[in-house]
Amino acid sequence: MGEAWQERWRRKHGDFAVPCVVSGRWLEFSQGGTVRIGEGEALTISVMTEASGERPRKICELIVTREDLIDVLALTEKPKDDSAPS
Repeated sequence: MGEAWQERWRRKHGDFAVPCVVSGRWLEFSQGGTVRIGEGEALTISVMTEASGERPRKICELIVTREDLIDVLALTEKPKDDSAPS
């Protein structure tokens, strides 16, 4: 069976990147560690795309806190349906 596109993509972009499922863009998290600020642990995230020749190009950079990301991701979780068969 062939390799899934996600596996090929992950090998090309690494563990610190998250692909968009509908475009050629991705989020790239800084590998340089984080900084503690008053609001929490600051993370640098670059919004990336492929330029000509499949070279990565940064569209913009965001600095957000880990705590804010965790809070927002928790809001997106669907409650488990306990009546559904396992």
